[in-house]
Amino acid sequence: MKHSFRLDLAAVVLVLLSTACSEAPPTSPIEPSADLGGLPNPAARAALEAVYAGNAAAVNAAPLLVPIGVPLPPFVEARLYAITNVAMHDALNSVMARYERYADTGPIDPDADAAAAVLTAAHDAIAGADPAASTTIDAWYATAISALGNGTAVAAGIVVGQRAAAAILANRASDGVAAGGIAPYNPGSNPGDYRFTFPFNTPGFDFFGTGGFADANVWGSTVRPFVVQSNAQFRAPSPYGAASSSAAVSTQLYTKDYDEVKSLGCADCAARTAEQTEIAGFWAENSPTGWNRIAARVAADRRLDAWKTARLLALLQIAEFDGYSTSLESKYYYNFWRPVTAVALAGSDGNSHTEPAANWQVAVFPTPPVPDYPSAHSTAGGAGAAVIESLLPGHGKPFTTTSTSLPGVTRSFSSVAEAAHENALSRIYIGYHFRHATDAGVTQGRAVGNYVATHSLRALRLGN
Repeated sequence: MKHSFRLDLAAVVLVLLSTACSEAPPTSPIEPSADLGGLPNPAARAALEAVYAGNAAAVNAAPLLVPIGVPLPPFVEARLYAITNVAMHDALNSVMARYERYADTGPIDPDADAAAAVLTAAHDAIAGADPAASTTIDAWYATAISALGNGTAVAAGIVVGQRAAAAILANRASDGVAAGGIAPYNPGSNPGDYRFTFPFNTPGFDFFGTGGFADANVWGSTVRPFVVQSNAQFRAPSPYGAASSSAAVSTQLYTKDYDEVKSLGCADCAARTAEQTEIAGFWAENSPTGWNRIAARVAADRRLDAWKTARLLALLQIAEFDGYSTSLESKYYYNFWRPVTAVALAGSDGNSHTEPAANWQVAVFPTPPVPDYPSAHSTAGGAGAAVIESLLPGHGKPFTTTSTSLPGVTRSFSSVAEAAHENALSRIYIGYHFRHATDAGVTQGRAVGNYVATHSLRALRLGN
């Protein structure tokens, strides 16, 4: 994967902001390809195409979850995708029951049109979870559902889809997300304690008069996950195995990690290679978007039908949401500082082996406004890989994927595990995390993903 161009990482910020803030939703990265077909039953293929269409509609609607000009938090994005894909999964399994449903408990209707059920479930779920997208999603749905005609099977499918969407929306109505998960936050003053990182002295972000903005700082204690028992169930071990942040900063492993991110993660780091720079930009996009694309690609390569595809996408996004909630709980349990703070305060951190660097700044500004440990981006990658591996065991064929944060660039992987590893490394190259935080994140994410895949939407034992 050698490339001859030089990436301007500052351009990544503009791409990310324009993607999150454009008035028109971006083009979906999910594109059904010829090898999604080959199904002898036209109704089965229509159902499969509806799953991909509904998933793409959620991706297109996601930027409207936040006001124009505000970056979209990945944990908020994951909730929309999880609700939409669960609704489609439940709708399909209310037409023909092959897997456990998540929220819908209504009767099975084998006479209902599966594609109509899926499209309606997606529409109602997106409109309910993302009201700002209603106009856009209404227009999409009107076109999609009209193509199916006006038969009794379609009418029955619409009823099934409406019921499935209503069930998951009711289930998540009291999940705590509406409150925002933000409360007053007073950062510590000891070495290793988290300090505000975003935005520095920017008007409008000092919400509580405490000097800065710490995002989702009570999310882990107030938001209800989809499947894991609690957000603390898979809490990461303490940073660097130390009893306190100050003690962690004094360890040899911390010193090694400090030197690594200081030399590779800054805007003008000469030690970072061209490929490391590309990796930093490629994986900068929100993980729910990137892993949604990867899961769809793998599903296409394995020629999964509508039921298996819907289940994969639903479990993947459940794991993304629960992974983020788990990570945020750990982050604010430990409150460990970010590299940008560590480099600035290295002269007074009590570690004689860490040297400060004047005007050091991350490769893509600004550092996200949450503590370092563990890396939530790495947790999301580990969770996504674990779900895909659990549902589709065996070494699938290599795949190539793209990124909204680095348009025009593709990267290829031999496995989802390799992709998750590179995703984690990207957070070092971009300057956001110490390596220990990325390693802990992948481990945490894999634990969450494996739990989700084995405790929800399980295959039914039919005929017994």
